[in-house]
Amino acid sequence: DARRLVYEFQPGEYELRRAKKKRSNDANALYWELCGRLARAVNEPPIEVYKRHIKDIGNYEVLCIQNKAVDDFTKYWCDAHLGRMVETISSKIPGCTTVLAYYGSSDFDKAQMSRLIDNCIQDCRAVGVETWPEDKVALLKEEWNG
Repeated sequence: DARRLVYEFQPGEYELRRAKKKRSNDANALYWELCGRLARAVNEPPIEVYKRHIKDIGNYEVLCIQNKAVDDFTKYWCDAHLGRMVETISSKIPGCTTVLAYYGSSDFDKAQMSRLIDNCIQDCRAVGVETWPEDKVALLKEEWNG
């Protein structure tokens, strides 16, 4: 494979980029465990709690999209991504809609995932839901590599 790369290389055939480290599934599991506890305590579906937390993080893109393309963009953006969502705002540009395209936790970096977990812990404590010990939470957040 190395010889082929060197001797038969064609421009555009390969893309070199730094490999991302795999993220810790334990931090994600912690979030969902706490989210489930919180959802039961406040009698809401876990997905609604999750989406509220996603919006609180505020990790989104502001886009100006032609009105006729908003539905297709929304389907594409949200497809197979539980946390991705779209909000629309009227635009001053005729024929366009301002779209807030929120990223889900699978797109989060370590700092954003840490805030997501912290928000959930804060909400849990506010309604008397037991959370994990601080040292265990800190360790799991540190392992997250988004």
